[in-house]
Amino acid sequence: MDPHTLVIFDFSGTLSLSAVAFGRPDRLQRHLEMSGLAAIGIGTVERYWQGVVNPTWETASRSAAGFKSIAAEYIVAQKISKAPRQRIEAALSRFVDAYLQNSRIEPEWRPLLAEIQQAPDTMGLIATDHYAEASPAILKHLDALGIKASPAGRLEDPTARTAFIVANSADIGCLKADPGFWQALQGSCLPGPLNKAVLVDDFGQSEQADDGYAQPDRIARRMAATQKALRDVLRVEPRIIPFRMESDPATAIAAAAQIIREALQA
Repeated sequence: MDPHTLVIFDFSGTLSLSAVAFGRPDRLQRHLEMSGLAAIGIGTVERYWQGVVNPTWETASRSAAGFKSIAAEYIVAQKISKAPRQRIEAALSRFVDAYLQNSRIEPEWRPLLAEIQQAPDTMGLIATDHYAEASPAILKHLDALGIKASPAGRLEDPTARTAFIVANSADIGCLKADPGFWQALQGSCLPGPLNKAVLVDDFGQSEQADDGYAQPDRIARRMAATQKALRDVLRVEPRIIPFRMESDPATAIAAAAQIIREALQA
């Protein structure tokens, strides 16, 4: 039986609060130093965000090349560091690997994810605006919770489709607020027609203030554009459940999970 309900989860700031915590100034500063980025001239949190991440995000979040390669090219081109290219790449690789390793999915989400995995008429989708390196890491973090998932667009045998799909903007070539993101999925791995779609997303509200992705005006536009794209492409009015990270993550996740269950039963 084809799924008729689609439950969409954002990754960073929703399923993974650890990914956001990695960007907190004290932790980020520590990892800049541990990775070797500080030693090559990217020694402050502000320099990392304003000098590397924000200028490269639009390209890196839509490219299969990966953040490591694109950021290295930008650092060399802008002469941000005088270090040799090989040393820059090595420091970026250590930093990104540490970030992704620390971007675990909160275990409090597991019961709900397991319920979706077992529901014959429901598909789960992890839809994320991220770098190419994140896709295998997300699959690994899901597997650690016993949740089997497949990357979007790589399902050669439709009968082998898993209950969860991971869709990354870097693999698809556009962000999830763009209708093209959903059109690509609809043409490859999404079931249809749908009678219900639920989206759980923080829309960037949980990201650090220095991250351009977290600017309030961009959050509002992103939310509206994503809702419209889902409606126009999937031909169903999506139920939007904004996720807000509280001081107690377990409580926030439990509250969101309850709302999701109620939406699925409605």
